[in-house]
Formats: sequence, structure tokens, C-alpha cells
Amino acid sequence: MGTQGDAFGRALADWAAGGTEPEVIERDDGFGEVGAGHELYVTGPERWPAAERRALRLARGRVVDVGCAAGRVALHLQERGMDVVGVDASPLAVRTARARGLRAARCMTVDALGADIGSFDTAVLFGNNFGIFGTPAKLRRALMRWARTMPPGARILAESTNPYCGGVPAFDRSYYRRNVERGLMPGQARLRVRYRRWETPWFAWLFVSRADMRSLLRGTGWHQADVLGGAPSEPYVAVLDKD
Repeated sequence: MGTQGDAFGRALADWAAGGTEPEVIERDDGFGEVGAGHELYVTGPERWPAAERRALRLARGRVVDVGCAAGRVALHLQERGMDVVGVDASPLAVRTARARGLRAARCMTVDALGADIGSFDTAVLFGNNFGIFGTPAKLRRALMRWARTMPPGARILAESTNPYCGGVPAFDRSYYRRNVERGLMPGQARLRVRYRRWETPWFAWLFVSRADMRSLLRGTGWHQADVLGGAPSEPYVAVLDKD
């Protein structure tokens, strides 16, 4: 039994200091898998998925990096001269992002972002963070709020991974079949992060295919203007524009 707490934030702080031990993503049925670790979260764009690199060229105006972790995306945009704010629910993640040079970082949950989203022209949801709302209902409600609040021409760069093709951490066919039997979307998951002796509380996450995403977007005020990505098992980034 681990010590409950901000396991992912502790991992980020260690990676930023040169550590290399990876986190483990654990599923609620006991399955575990090594996560992306320092090879993604504290590296430059050359190590990121190709879809992310392409999508960042489409960021415009004032940008919010939702679930910024150690600030890899926000720092890159800051270096490009863009006005960017990183937000994360982990205090250690925010502290680490600031220590790495991110000038504007706030500790808050995605729900607490609320009306503040209206001051941004682009929202970045990388690291599969399209699923950060956890359930289809919460996702749709949030997107509808964002559509009402964000300015004309606003854009979301939303990353996810197709749960049917073997590319999602801590996911497999038996799990998504169990979801279907329970009346859930195939890509819904209940996960936690373990790192050394720490573990996060359990949290809900959502992985979707491109077709799943199009279906979820209907009636929210957003549409897929473009989808960037390669092989079906690799992460993809959807460019979501306001209707």
C-alpha cells in the first residue's frame, strides 16, 4: 500500500531535477503499465508526438495550457513569444513549471478554471487531456460552457488516443468490452498514478476515437476543423473551432 498524495507532482519534480524513474499508471482492475515519464514531460518538442508539434503552429492569441504538468508546452509557447498561462491541479506540478521558467502558472482544477477560460483564445489539452473531464456528460457540459464564454474565433487543441487500437496507456480490449457491458463508453477508465511510495487518489479519464470525439462534440458549440495524427495507435490532436 502506497502513501496517498500528489504522486505525479512528485515525479515531475524529480524528473525536472534529473531523475529518470518512471511513473506507473494503474487501472482499477489491478492492471499497471509504465507511463511516459521524463522522456515526455521534461523534454523539448523534438521528443513529443508529431501531432502535438504540428498542432502548436495553430495556437493563436492568448493561450491556456490545461493540465500543464511541468510546463513543457507552455514553456515552448512562451519561448515563441506567446502570452500563455499554465494551469494544473497539482501544486507540485505548478511549482515545478515555475522553477523551470514558466512565468504564469496557476494551481487550479479544470472545473475551477470556469469563467477565466473566457480570457483565452486557445486552450491546449495535450497529454490525452481531452479526457481530463472524466465522463462524456462532464466533458459536454464543460465544452458548452467554454463555447459560451470563450471569444469568437476561439480554438481548442485537443489530444486523445483511440482506445480501440492498443496505443492507450493502461487500456486493452477486455477493459473496453467490460465498459460496454456496463453501459459506459469504451474509452472510459478509472486510473491512478503510482510513483515510488506515493499514489494518487483514483480518478476518471476518457479516451476517444476520432469518430467518438465528433459524436461528443455535437451540440456543444465546437466542431473538428482538422485532425492531426498518424497511425491509429498513436495520439492525435483535433483542432476544435467554435461553430
